[in-house]
Amino acid sequence: MDEGSHSVVEETRQRQLLARDITRAFINEDGSELVALKDFSLEINKGQIIALVGPSGCGKSTFLRLVAGLDEPQAGTLLYNGQPIAGPSPDRGFVFQQTNLYPWLTVANNVAFGLKARGLYHEQKHRVQEMIDLMGLSGFEKAWPHQISGGMASRVALAQTFIQDPGVILLDEPLSALDAFTRAIIQDEIVALWQQFEPIIILVSHDVEEAVYLADRVVVMTPRPGRQIADLAIDLPRPRERTAPDFIQIRREILQLLKSEER
Repeated sequence: MDEGSHSVVEETRQRQLLARDITRAFINEDGSELVALKDFSLEINKGQIIALVGPSGCGKSTFLRLVAGLDEPQAGTLLYNGQPIAGPSPDRGFVFQQTNLYPWLTVANNVAFGLKARGLYHEQKHRVQEMIDLMGLSGFEKAWPHQISGGMASRVALAQTFIQDPGVILLDEPLSALDAFTRAIIQDEIVALWQQFEPIIILVSHDVEEAVYLADRVVVMTPRPGRQIADLAIDLPRPRERTAPDFIQIRREILQLLKSEER
């Protein structure tokens, strides 16, 4: 390993996730090229919550798929724990916009699914009920997905991911279909889970208030092709007060950045 590569690995051990000059393009049916990400860079320290905000189509979800190992960049460096990301891993969990629960499994068995798939269920069986209780799902262990509300389905999807204790959790607008009240409650539950398990969380959201409420840093992206134009530290104590002047000011600053990029 040359000196430059060695320094990148050492840096990533401190930052845990490192993306440098990532480019990802797709070919349309007519043969034209659509560049989702261009020279996109991001460094994330262990245990941080990062929110990505930007116009639709700017590559936010594409970046999550790259980190998950569901896709590969065409150019750039993408490292986790000092190693290139090469395919999916249980240490990188993904919660999609659609909950995608297994309809033939009960709530309890959906929560336990990852543990069973990895052969960990028998030694960690007790954690299933602990997670169900933590997520406010007690009493619904034997319910089927079609019998529970959208908010409860989101809780099951989050429990299903967090119970596996991955180092990175990718949230692709998992609360976007919920009403404002339910969404606010589950945002607090995400913070509680994060405080307990301490993963990196990368959140994609079109809701700037949600981004400021949850994140340690909000990364603002340009319209396609997506690049980083701002990386704002959210230095506000938790639990956060949405009506506090500092909160409102940060939200306004991010909205102004987004509007300036649309012009």
